[in-house]
Amino acid sequence: MALTSHAQIYRWVDDSGDVVFSDEDHPGAEKVDLQESTVYSSPNKSIPVEIETEPESTEQNVPDYVINITSPADNESIWVNNGDVKVTMTVEPSLDKERGDGIVLLLDGNSAAGPQTTLSYQFSNLSRGSHQLEAKVVNNQGEEITSSSITFHLHQASQLNN
Repeated sequence: MALTSHAQIYRWVDDSGDVVFSDEDHPGAEKVDLQESTVYSSPNKSIPVEIETEPESTEQNVPDYVINITSPADNESIWVNNGDVKVTMTVEPSLDKERGDGIVLLLDGNSAAGPQTTLSYQFSNLSRGSHQLEAKVVNNQGEEITSSSITFHLHQASQLNN
């Protein structure tokens, strides 16, 4: 079943010499006859599709980790002159140390720590400005399982503002 809709189309040349098409009539406009649209309906046939499946892994089941950076908070402004920032995280369920899972931290896209199994890290002497912090849970091969990221803003007092 084909559904078609026709509105009357008008064509004219405006004062600037531009050709204008509209669905509203205009003084000096001519009606444009449109050919009926060609509509194609494909036959409703099933096409067999092969779905590739990955072979079952002999590796232990990977826990469904959720990692959160709890401090600093996302978009938090931190006022500290020495540039020291403590990062704390939570991971649920707890890291499976027997599997060799750990946490890798990236600051501004560069590896900063890890892999580690502790849920805190102390940065020292960071420069002022906005920083992107990403915490990744990785397996013993260094492959990412899950991640979380935040942005924080480090402010330091300036001699110029005294």
